[in-house]
Amino acid sequence: MSVFEFTNYKIFVRSWLKNQPKAGRGLLKAWSEKLGVSSTLLSQVFNGEKELSAELASEFCDLLGLSESEADYFLLLVEYARAGSHHLRSRLRRKIEVEQKRAQNVSQRLKVEELPDYTKAIFYSHWLYAGIRNLTAIPQYQTVEALAEYLKLPRLHVQKLVEFLLENGLCILDNGKLNVGPKRTHVGAHSPLVMKHHQNWRLESFQKMPLQRDEDLFFTFPMSLSAEDAKRIRAYLPSVIEEIHKIVGPSESEVVRCLNLDFFGY
Repeated sequence: MSVFEFTNYKIFVRSWLKNQPKAGRGLLKAWSEKLGVSSTLLSQVFNGEKELSAELASEFCDLLGLSESEADYFLLLVEYARAGSHHLRSRLRRKIEVEQKRAQNVSQRLKVEELPDYTKAIFYSHWLYAGIRNLTAIPQYQTVEALAEYLKLPRLHVQKLVEFLLENGLCILDNGKLNVGPKRTHVGAHSPLVMKHHQNWRLESFQKMPLQRDEDLFFTFPMSLSAEDAKRIRAYLPSVIEEIHKIVGPSESEVVRCLNLDFFGY
């Protein structure tokens, strides 16, 4: 659940509590003790008309484990709730809408470095470039021979792909072993290469569907729902991607997987 889905900080906190073990029972009391305020006050805030002070709101950002950008947005929601004039509320509402749109930009949220245009054009021309790069993080696939055998491709073809990755810092050679290099890349939503990037991996997923392997999951869910709930889901999905990114980052490399996620109107 992402705070950017909400325009009311109280609803966000109540929703956050419901998603905790035992529906967050006892957390308000624990928070009140930690903050040095009465549990009655917190109950009046999140279930009544009182508002958090700016000071308490800042403390709550830590209690909820919010990132810097999430904390800034949470404080903005508190400021919006405390605003005493229509003019100020309108100004803050516009800021909230700007921050929500910014949060939907996955490229900005992941803070990744893009490759030069010429290099990107090659890298995103085929899924194998990214596929091989990911494989080199796994110890048993850190040679050209091992990669060629795993992918069932000619060694010379794999060698050429690896040379490109090495030349552009996407892979490194350490003591004769390949590994993931220091450079990272993400093709933005408005890049002319993004369609090719998506198509490459989806075409590869089509090849895997007939295998019906237990480790794979293919899910298609056409739906009808309210326009408001459709917006909520659209706002929620980038936070799912961000959470997956947080898991993948420190995760030990043992296997390779590809996640294709589609959500669109038709």
